[in-house]
Amino acid sequence: MRSRIPALLLPIALLLPAVSLAGQDLTLEQLPAPVRATVDREAKGGQITDIEQDQERGQKIYEVEFTLEGKQYELDIAADGTLLERRLD
Repeated sequence: MRSRIPALLLPIALLLPAVSLAGQDLTLEQLPAPVRATVDREAKGGQITDIEQDQERGQKIYEVEFTLEGKQYELDIAADGTLLERRLD
């Protein structure tokens, strides 16, 4: 009788990378001061809709989504407050 354990583990193993890549949700108040300053400058007048802390190439990245004048934007900001990317979603 063949064991079913390996067959059951494969779907779980395939899902683990997706789970580990998911960012951690944050509030505006939880952002480090340099990141918060960049958000305040770049999203001025906009409504923040989502903030996540993530890892890219071993570097901590903050992804901030906001709406301004009916358009959706996303910012990628390094931990030191450097704006890495601003894009229209």
